[in-house]
Amino acid sequence: MNKINIKPKILISSLILMTSSFSNAFAGGYSTSVYSASSAANSYAGGSTGAHDVSDIFFNPAVTAGKDKSEIITSFSYVRLAIDPDNISSNSILGARSGESRNAGTQKFIPSLYFSTPINNKLSANLTVTSPFGLETKYNKNSSVRFRALNSSISTLNLNPSLAYKITDDLSFGAGFVAQYYKANLTKEIATSLATSGLGTVDGSDWGYGYNFGFKYDISKDLKVGLGYRSKIDYKLKGNVDLDDSLVSKFKAKTTTPESMSIGASFNVNPDLQIVADTTWTRWSRLKNLDVVAQNALLSSSSKFNWNDTYLYSLGANYALDKNNLLRTGLAYEKEAMNYRNREARIPLANKYWISAGLNHKLGNGFEVDLAYVHQIYKTAKINVADYGSNGPIPGSEGSVAGKYKSSVDVISLALKKQF
Repeated sequence: MNKINIKPKILISSLILMTSSFSNAFAGGYSTSVYSASSAANSYAGGSTGAHDVSDIFFNPAVTAGKDKSEIITSFSYVRLAIDPDNISSNSILGARSGESRNAGTQKFIPSLYFSTPINNKLSANLTVTSPFGLETKYNKNSSVRFRALNSSISTLNLNPSLAYKITDDLSFGAGFVAQYYKANLTKEIATSLATSGLGTVDGSDWGYGYNFGFKYDISKDLKVGLGYRSKIDYKLKGNVDLDDSLVSKFKAKTTTPESMSIGASFNVNPDLQIVADTTWTRWSRLKNLDVVAQNALLSSSSKFNWNDTYLYSLGANYALDKNNLLRTGLAYEKEAMNYRNREARIPLANKYWISAGLNHKLGNGFEVDLAYVHQIYKTAKINVADYGSNGPIPGSEGSVAGKYKSSVDVISLALKKQF
């Protein structure tokens, strides 16, 4: 990047342009899709009915009501996100830009913890520690989309204590409190003249609070249905916005992680075979805008976006190979929150198919281990976004972006559980 030698007014205008794109990293489906090794093997089918273990309390806290043993689960998941930009081009007042970027995806390890213990024969106490939202993409510094996105990182830490109560022999209810830490770091290149540019960065974080609840009903000893709900969580992000450290300002920005609801059923075909199915709705459409309020009023901006609700349809099967080994499989289809006219380079994802499999093995003395593999195949994601850099010092400097992305995700999860 060239050395910056510009007036403070130009710097301020550059920051307005950068913060106007802050919304793009919060607007789409940036769920981690990593919650539980056992339910991941079924593509998360069966989570709302407790078909797996106490890790299903993430979807429905009611599933532990009436259990007579304590259980703790530690899980580690390796997530590989591959994003292949294909024929991506950009056109702006600075000229046309094109060229392939390296894989914009990343690799992450995501841990989680689940614990449940009975208080009496009807009431149980639960705790989950997870990271339900997060995504990271990285472009090289010469990428054709560098004026829209370079590095984008979102991470969360979710703490969720809950209680489960058995109302009748067939009906259970659970509810919990959610505390979630949210952190975002976003960078992009900012044009400060027709010949100079700099690195713009937004870095902010906040704690937010919400709740979850669920019901489970046993229609018969072989057929169960369940419903789980997780509330939205509001944040007032605080942090710094800067341009190559030449100008640094404090800012605030409101954002929300959306509510979701899962409903499903599990059916024991025979003592060895169980069929599970779930549908999960997530209200990404609630994210309408992002207002960035800086200490200097000239840095304040408002961005709008238009995403859709997402739906995950899952179907799975569990088959007992013998008394110590259980084979799990699953298929799913997930409808994404964005389309080609509101898809952005920070999160260039599309509708996808899931294929999953896993194995549960009993080690003895109350110990079990779960291993799961998930492969997600995305449809080709076309992008055709018009320029909206009119607020910057160089109108049109962001440029329109057109092309397509080919993406996939691989997840390997390993969990160790202990009953006592």
